[in-house]
Amino acid sequence: MKGKNNRREERTLIRFPMQYEKILDSGKLGIAVKVYGQDMGLLGVGFVCKELMELSSLLKITMLVSDADKISFEGRVARIEVSDDKEYIVGVQIDKINDEDKGKLDDFLRRANIKKVLQGVNLKNVIDIYFTVGYPPVMKKIGEWVTAGGEVFDSHSLQCLLFGMLDRDRHKKFLAEKELNFVYTYSKEIRFRVNMHMQRRKVEAVFRLLPYRVSLPSEIGVPPVVEKWLNNNSGLIIIAGRTGSGKSTTIASLVELYNQEKKGVIVSLEDPIEYLHTDRKCIIKQREIGVDTLSFANAARNALRQDPTVLVIGEILDQATMEVAITAAESGILVFTTLHAANSTQALDRVISFFPPEVQRHMLSRLALVLRGVTTQLLLPRMDKSGFTLISEVVTSTDAVKSIIRNGDWAQIRSIIQTGKNEGMQTFKDSLENAYRQGLIDAEYLLYEEVR
Repeated sequence: MKGKNNRREERTLIRFPMQYEKILDSGKLGIAVKVYGQDMGLLGVGFVCKELMELSSLLKITMLVSDADKISFEGRVARIEVSDDKEYIVGVQIDKINDEDKGKLDDFLRRANIKKVLQGVNLKNVIDIYFTVGYPPVMKKIGEWVTAGGEVFDSHSLQCLLFGMLDRDRHKKFLAEKELNFVYTYSKEIRFRVNMHMQRRKVEAVFRLLPYRVSLPSEIGVPPVVEKWLNNNSGLIIIAGRTGSGKSTTIASLVELYNQEKKGVIVSLEDPIEYLHTDRKCIIKQREIGVDTLSFANAARNALRQDPTVLVIGEILDQATMEVAITAAESGILVFTTLHAANSTQALDRVISFFPPEVQRHMLSRLALVLRGVTTQLLLPRMDKSGFTLISEVVTSTDAVKSIIRNGDWAQIRSIIQTGKNEGMQTFKDSLENAYRQGLIDAEYLLYEEVR
């Protein structure tokens, strides 16, 4: 084997323990040292260690390829680099490996390569892919669950597959926090939002397929009045809903519409960045929490010094971020944000609940002045199973709504929506009935609001 072939072959990122033993001049083995893998191919392996070795040193490498199987091979040190952490990255060229272990290694590399695994998955109409120990990839589609063909993942193989998607910083972050959210780009057209987590001491993940193209609000069913809110030069627009209700998609569509029709600077704070925007009439700065900035609150606070026309706060989870959002809206910035809430009443109440009781009356007055509207949404399967229909409750900030907010009288919200239909307001029931009349949803969903 020649070193240049070793560098040319396709390598799989490896993030799991293995061990090496030096082969001494006498033929005996030195002390076994545990190290962490860096990358792997049929011709060689790279790992990280603390020991500076000489080129051409002979090593025996032993590694697991499944929960029950391990392989070993002999090789020589072909390259040495120094990592950013002042450790050594050692590249070993495989010299001797028996046919059985070579077959196991080939099989392992196929199972540990996410691109090769995804090549065997039919992504048509896929919403989520579940990577779970004891199963092959399981796909959630509209109205059905489908198990992909192929082998069942054991815990070691799945951990290697998932850890191989991480750079060193993300790998360290996951080991420390046991949770990780990021976006994985499979191809130019296919991207996934990945949630990696621990489950009974095993590493597992859920992949959410992200649309390649950013749709406009009208294309995804956002009520027309929400588009009109963009005509405000400042204020607060809240997109609310439960997990999986399409809040990020709606926010992205509003950003895209603004980008196409108006000039300005859009600063978008996201965790992670799901939709990639291209500058059209606007300059768009997309900052990822944990990568480009440490927190929503810090990024939002500093965004005020970046002179944005629009500030997008992907999610508000604490008082500090909510305070900055309202302050930004007061200072002449149009702010988009999302909240976890089942309806508009809950969304408005949640805004105020971030603050201690002694300042809530003051915050109600501030909110009444800056709020432009709240839309709360959910997604229901289309009757033809071709996608989802967006169902929305909409509250527009009229004088009557502002009065309700100043008094914190949330019980009046429903009646205000009923009397404010000329202003573009609508209840979930209105939206459900409209979708049913258009033949988009089944009649069973007409009862949805009553059982929420």
